[in-house]
This record gives sequence, structure tokens and C-alpha cells, in this order.
Amino acid sequence: MDEPTEAVIYQILSKTEEKNATMDHLVFEMMQFPGAAAFTKNELLLGVYWLETFNYIFRSTENHTTRYFRTTKGHEKLVELELKKRKA
Repeated sequence: MDEPTEAVIYQILSKTEEKNATMDHLVFEMMQFPGAAAFTKNELLLGVYWLETFNYIFRSTENHTTRYFRTTKGHEKLVELELKKRKA
């Protein structure tokens, strides 16, 4: 599986715990969370699945809503990307 861009990884990791950042929003193209429109649906889905595969995020389904949450590894990656953005 190809690795998504750092911009996609950052977007997903930084928004995973927002209320509107659900899998349903990605699947049904109702990407309502801030910044999502900058990427294609395919880019975001690849990013979600890649991050889940490599244990940066985990899936939680509650009341028929699939959401993702950062793991410790995902939180560390987000901090790393934020530091890179500050230095640039």
C-alpha cells in the first residue's frame, strides 16, 4: 500500500477526534470537517486505511457511526508533523 502524503496524514490525524470526522462523512462525500475539501475522497480513504493498518489510528463503531481515534503512535506522529510545519 502506498504511503499517503504528509499533508493527508496530518489532516487525518489532526481531525480524527472531531465530531464530524466520521467514516460516514468520507464514504458519502459529506466531508464537512475543516480542511477536508483540499483532498480527494480517495486520498483521504487511502490515508485512513494506511494509518489504521500501521496503528496510528483505531476504529470505533458506536450507534452505527464509525469514528477513528489516535493511538499513542498516532499522537507522536501528529506532534512530529506539527513540529515540521513550525520549522518550515
